[in-house]
Amino acid sequence: MKIVILSDNKPGHYKQSLGIVEKLAESETEWLRVGFRRKWRDNLLRVFMCIFGGTPLPISLIHPLLRWSLTAETYNALTAFRPADIILSTGSSVAAVNLLLGRLLGAKTVTCRRPSPLGVRHFDLAILPMFSWHGKRDKANVCKTVGVPNPISPDTLNIKQKQLIQELNLPDCPRIGLLIGGADRHETITSTDAEQLSEICKTVAIEMNAQILVTTSRRTPTEVTAHLASTLKHNAWCPLFIEPDTPSELADPYQAILALSDLLIVTADSFTMVCEAASSGHPVIVLTLSRETARKPKRYNVYQYMKHHAIVNQCKLDKLKQHIADGLTSRVPNTPLQDTEKAVHAIRNLMDSN
Repeated sequence: MKIVILSDNKPGHYKQSLGIVEKLAESETEWLRVGFRRKWRDNLLRVFMCIFGGTPLPISLIHPLLRWSLTAETYNALTAFRPADIILSTGSSVAAVNLLLGRLLGAKTVTCRRPSPLGVRHFDLAILPMFSWHGKRDKANVCKTVGVPNPISPDTLNIKQKQLIQELNLPDCPRIGLLIGGADRHETITSTDAEQLSEICKTVAIEMNAQILVTTSRRTPTEVTAHLASTLKHNAWCPLFIEPDTPSELADPYQAILALSDLLIVTADSFTMVCEAASSGHPVIVLTLSRETARKPKRYNVYQYMKHHAIVNQCKLDKLKQHIADGLTSRVPNTPLQDTEKAVHAIRNLMDSN
């Protein structure tokens, strides 16, 4: 099975596609980073495909469309591909290119998430997280997942954990992974939050003889990262403090934190990081930082579903210390997400139906 993966260079989208192909052991993959000449050309191509995506477009029109919208480098790489079985993409900006390339290469088209404004009706398969489910009727071309596919699984993390403990010479003690996101229109982590979070980490580390492993993201406010680094980074109980694009001796620092942690805390703004943590098999706390009066985004409905099905817990900062203690001592097994396996199964079914 040959799969061409279109990337918009967003890490969260890249990981969704990566998670799927890593579990398709029989696949041969080629990656293409898609670049557009101008943003408005990307937008116009989406609108065009929204209107004419269900129409059998001639090859003589597809090539000018792609040449007009894409950079010369992307267009030349795209037209060099041999026939493929599947075109896989995640995100809205590469969805129109997915449909057009699928027709050029005679391939099935697969999208993760619901691309705007295209929707999913023209794709052979759409892998949609719960917050993108529309209507009560199931559609033949839709695979419904709770979260989003990703490369994380308990088996791979367990293997890495043993290797990393030896490599880093870590003591036998509880370890807590802290995954810090950033800001969106619904919520953000502030300097005040960072101060309170630092105090909680210090207290937990001392009282529970635990280590704190921290990673921030590109979206984390600069002042928040600076405060957390100044208060946590140089303590013996914080052996890993990872900032994006900072050199590290570890091949994959983020995955190392997931593997080493006995408990994971993830800020609620990052749905992708929550899904990755929830796929690990470890206890997960989704840390809510939005105001009580704030309108909750759709992802909060998914968090409630996960909480109800013992996949994650959720709390605000004032309850975090108690949730950490409960998570480290609980004997109730967590139910890991298996969205990647579900997506892979749907793709195999799509190919078997030919």
